[in-house]
Amino acid sequence: MPRPSQQTRGCPTVGTSALSLSGADCAKVVAEACRKPSDLGVPVTHWSGTLLGDHLRSEGWEISDSSVRRILKDADLQPHRQKMWLSSQDDEFRTKRDEILHVYYDTPVNEHIICLDEKTGIQALERRYADIAMMPGQPIRREFEYIRHGTLALMGAFDVRRGKLFGFASCDHDSQTFVDLLNVVDISYPEGCGHFIMDNLSAHDTDDVLDWLDAHPRWTRHFTPKHASWLNQIECMFGILDRRVIARGSFTSTDNLCDKLYEYMLWHNLTGQPFN
Repeated sequence: MPRPSQQTRGCPTVGTSALSLSGADCAKVVAEACRKPSDLGVPVTHWSGTLLGDHLRSEGWEISDSSVRRILKDADLQPHRQKMWLSSQDDEFRTKRDEILHVYYDTPVNEHIICLDEKTGIQALERRYADIAMMPGQPIRREFEYIRHGTLALMGAFDVRRGKLFGFASCDHDSQTFVDLLNVVDISYPEGCGHFIMDNLSAHDTDDVLDWLDAHPRWTRHFTPKHASWLNQIECMFGILDRRVIARGSFTSTDNLCDKLYEYMLWHNLTGQPFN
């Protein structure tokens, strides 16, 4: 790799922070950053500013770690971060996806759209000592140790059009519990036809569930594709619930956890809006 020129100032392709490097030189740094370290003989999984700087200097570059970090920042490269994704192996992915989207976009306004799912394994964890409140320059501090009080599942239903979350907490999340959830929804919407959006969990496709659907023909079931739970809007609602109530909560018992879940749902539904 050629040594960067010291005569051309400015770095127009990625900003102007690395003033001693040309635009072409900055682009070469970016190109090296986008290569796997292991492909260049560096036995690590990802770059840091220091590691990339060491590598470039070993190739004859005259560049500091701070200049490397500025170039990465200007190019919006974050080697320390990664995002997970999952390929769906469902042969009917497009068909199921399009069916779900058709329900969301084209269902007549007088028909209900209800997303269903279980949020399982919600732990009732009690912090052994109380949190220390935040202060200017100091975030909330939390004791690491906790006491376990058991787990609950939230059998949840989300009204897509109204943005309302409801359901019930349960120690079980089997097929019969799911039928109980279907009954809750059916009682809550005594009139009109409706659509259920759900994933293909085995508990959602048992004889008991099929018998219930046969006995309630006004409801139509729609399965999301495998590994595509993001098409089920209740997953978005569960994520919000987790961030706002569960992740940083301290619960003295499963009953206390249940009360907090219900309290949040009632509060949310006072102002809850549909997802855009």
